[in-house]
Amino acid sequence: MPRDGDGHGRRRPPPPPPPGHPPNLPPHVPYSRALQQRLYLLAQHRRRRIPPGDGDASAARRALDQLHAQVVLNGFPRKRFLLAKLLSLAAAAADLPRAESLFLAAPAAECSSSTSSSTPTLANLVLRAAASSRAPPDRLVALFSRLVSRHGFRPNAFSFSTLLAALADAGAAALPHGRALHARALACGLVLSSGHVLTSLLDLYAAAGQLGEARRVFDEMPGRTVAAWNCMLAAYVRCCEMDAALWFFNEMPGRDSVAWTTMIAGCVNAGRAAEAVELFWRMRKANAKVDAVTMVALLTACAEQGDLRLGRWVHAHVEQEGRQWRTVLLDNALINMYVKCGAVEDAHRLFLVMPRRSTVSWTTMISGLAIHGRAEEALDLFHRMQERPDGATLLAVLLACSNAGRVDDGRQYFQSMERFYGITPGIQHYGCMVDMLCHGKQLREAIEFVETMHLQPNDAVLGALLSGCKREGNLELAAQVIEKLIRLQPERAAGHLVLLANMYAGVGQWEQAGKVRERVAALNAGKPAGTSRVNPNQSSMLFLISLKKLVTCTDAKRSGEMPCSMDIGTITWMLYRMRFYNGRASRTRACAATIACSLQQRYMNVRLSKPKGINF
Repeated sequence: MPRDGDGHGRRRPPPPPPPGHPPNLPPHVPYSRALQQRLYLLAQHRRRRIPPGDGDASAARRALDQLHAQVVLNGFPRKRFLLAKLLSLAAAAADLPRAESLFLAAPAAECSSSTSSSTPTLANLVLRAAASSRAPPDRLVALFSRLVSRHGFRPNAFSFSTLLAALADAGAAALPHGRALHARALACGLVLSSGHVLTSLLDLYAAAGQLGEARRVFDEMPGRTVAAWNCMLAAYVRCCEMDAALWFFNEMPGRDSVAWTTMIAGCVNAGRAAEAVELFWRMRKANAKVDAVTMVALLTACAEQGDLRLGRWVHAHVEQEGRQWRTVLLDNALINMYVKCGAVEDAHRLFLVMPRRSTVSWTTMISGLAIHGRAEEALDLFHRMQERPDGATLLAVLLACSNAGRVDDGRQYFQSMERFYGITPGIQHYGCMVDMLCHGKQLREAIEFVETMHLQPNDAVLGALLSGCKREGNLELAAQVIEKLIRLQPERAAGHLVLLANMYAGVGQWEQAGKVRERVAALNAGKPAGTSRVNPNQSSMLFLISLKKLVTCTDAKRSGEMPCSMDIGTITWMLYRMRFYNGRASRTRACAATIACSLQQRYMNVRLSKPKGINF
């Protein structure tokens, strides 16, 4: 068989490489395909290696620098395959300048076309990069107009949905730009034909507080999908229209787990935790799929109600589901629930076994230890913190120093916020410092601290200063602080004046106390009513004490409020018996049944006398 060569058994030398061939590849290797495969694999490798967290942007840009350099050095900056891959990575990394430069380097024919209908165009990738970089609304719209006018870009549904979603994140400030894009999408015929554009419009108008326009878009939909119903429900929840959201939720033809979770989370955020728990049990009866997001919302409701029993049930249910539910967000919700329910030991045990911890995890645990009087443990945990602290973490540390009486340490932590951590103190940090100084009997320094603040003192700062004045018996300064509080909170003027009157009465200045009481009577207002919640017999009851010393009981399983026919003394005696016999099921149920029976009596303004022989 003849051999290639010159006839003397020697192989023919390889042909010279074509112009522009990469020097690091053999001449006989098809350079374009080899480089494409190499860069594709490297891009996938880089994408997998980018860890989630705060360093996403810097890690992604370093990987993009290497990839972009290889493309330029190998002489293929205009290959569409490579440009599309780099643009996709730049969009994922929110690197808008790089995306624009890559787009301008592409041939004109590639800027507004794609090889298939499922492949996004290069211009759409630039829009995605701009949206991911959280560019201002005017810059987003200007970029879109420039792509259309200068490069002949033909926007599609992906273009409008990307831009509208980015404008929704900007809130009400982006409403004029959103309306302009809405009109442009109507002109292109993409509003009624694309469900993604319609849902993006719903999000935009809901984020801007324009619930009427959002409902108009929903009513004009030709075929409403489950996603459209869920989006409209989320619009009601986002605008805090919970009654309308509940009505809309009950009218939905098909409720999936997203709809149930949206309603549960909305009720929790609106301060209606009891309704959120009731919705969860309805969700279970409807056999809807419960996921980790639902459990996070339910745990928040447990924390707001102080329902430790339900919180433990959720924890056990999560443990049964296994690792697929164990996320940092869910573990943080469990820790927060245990802390707010007073089970700080359970929270600490869960914190120690967490596979991954975020800054929120450390902050919640430090704050929980500080609130429950374990300030030294909280400070020790802060010293062992493995994540970079934020403003909430430093606030928890200041609270721990205040509870432990470590004024000098608290002062050092406050001064190091900007110097070492780069965190500008907020009004809550100033309020905590004032409270710490007042607890440390350093009222004069607290006054100087308030006078030299860079921020205008709010009710929290003045309230802490007022507590210090009351503790030191400085009535003159207390009167000045209360006048400032009344100017800040005129709706709570009566409560502040009652406190001042009590301070005068406490030192025997009855004339001054009487004058302040006359001001309270002239306001014709009172302090906010106090409430207390108990969970007897697997139900939730809220006791509201009115100014007339009547008790109103609210049962979470019934709609509305029912006045209780017992006075405060009887209610207090029953609650005391329920607490005393905790663990003795029969007597606890008997007391709960007595309270439940009193709820049956719907008599207004009926007071019973205190049981004889019972002293409080």
